[in-house]
Amino acid sequence: MINNLFNSNILIDADEQITNLTAKKISHLCKIIGSGTTPDKNDARNFTKGNIPWILSGDLNDGIIEKPNSYVTQYALDNNPSLKIYPRNSIIIAMYGATIGRVSIPKFSFTVNQACCVLSPFNKCELKYLFYCLIGLRHVLFSMAIGGAQPNINQELIKSLKILLPSNYEQKKIYKFLDQEIIKINLAIQNQYNLITLLDEKKQALVLDAITKGLDKEVSMKNSKLFLLGKIPNHWQSKKLSQLFKTSKGKNSQKLTKEYCSKNEGDYPVYSGQTQSDGIMAYINTFEFDAGEKGVILTTTVGAKAMSVKLIKGRFNLSQNCMVISAKDNSCHTAYFEYCFSSIFKIEKNKIPIHMQPSFRKEDFQKIRIPIPPIKEQIQISNFLHKEVEKIKQMNESSKLLISKLIDKRFALISFATSNQIDLS
Repeated sequence: MINNLFNSNILIDADEQITNLTAKKISHLCKIIGSGTTPDKNDARNFTKGNIPWILSGDLNDGIIEKPNSYVTQYALDNNPSLKIYPRNSIIIAMYGATIGRVSIPKFSFTVNQACCVLSPFNKCELKYLFYCLIGLRHVLFSMAIGGAQPNINQELIKSLKILLPSNYEQKKIYKFLDQEIIKINLAIQNQYNLITLLDEKKQALVLDAITKGLDKEVSMKNSKLFLLGKIPNHWQSKKLSQLFKTSKGKNSQKLTKEYCSKNEGDYPVYSGQTQSDGIMAYINTFEFDAGEKGVILTTTVGAKAMSVKLIKGRFNLSQNCMVISAKDNSCHTAYFEYCFSSIFKIEKNKIPIHMQPSFRKEDFQKIRIPIPPIKEQIQISNFLHKEVEKIKQMNESSKLLISKLIDKRFALISFATSNQIDLS
């Protein structure tokens, strides 16, 4: 059925079908349209031992929510008039930020924060049909969102949306068809996510084995006496990172704000610890560091990305929440240590208690002890890992591309079905 749809075998003329249907505003189809709020997080009485489900926009998954992640207390409910309990089997739609338009149906009564809108339809509009209609209208919501860094929609916009409303019998046919087809697409998507997880695990195991055991599996081994690393080749050394590397932070890091960078645009990257685009926050017309072709290793110093690493070359600047690691002499091959640090730092990061925000100070770095192969082996291992990791990366990218295509196919299927462009007779 999925493939047939995109071969146009079951698509029908939209104008021919839609003429007999009336578009209805969502405000006319729902008996409940509401939102919620965030109680004061500094008042423990709002959350401690809470047992009332509280759903946030980040919890929405375009599916069913079986179990809540967060709770509030009766005290929070009594002292926050905007906080209301909504009935199970209502629809929640996200109104803010990256999750705009994402929807879910909780299987329990619940409250929400201010980033969510709750819809509970009258009987003339089937719950699952409205659920799919909202997914089909997501591109409309994106186009109407307002705001810069944090675009958003509001309840009035949601109320004004129009959907086609066939009979309840036809609505059920549509959502049951979609339930059946979407589960197949979701399974295919999940299989690709599982493959990506396996590929990441394979990469981590490959790197850890190479930087602790080397490439020659016949060489004699000795106990490393290093945390979780076991035995290492007999001719390798064990050294503190302070003996081999120095760390540097940007002297102008506090000055390099987005506003400053926008006024001083140029060719030299500004790296930050809190940026998605390969760590680059902006480009300006001056530089502080010159790593040449040998390169240095950029690492994040605070937050969820703490201890992530990246080899960077050439001229650049550093903003806040990051530092660079450079070799003190020619006994270290920088490309090798990008792989080495990516693996060793994960082990170190896992030592941090889960309730603490991860951080990575110069003193933390200097105390770490790692196995060190001779420079010739560093180059051999680096070349080997580059080739093998590139293969894994290509498979990973193929899976991500397939996921993107499947998501597009899922959206198109929902859009066609809820706009009455699929013949379900």
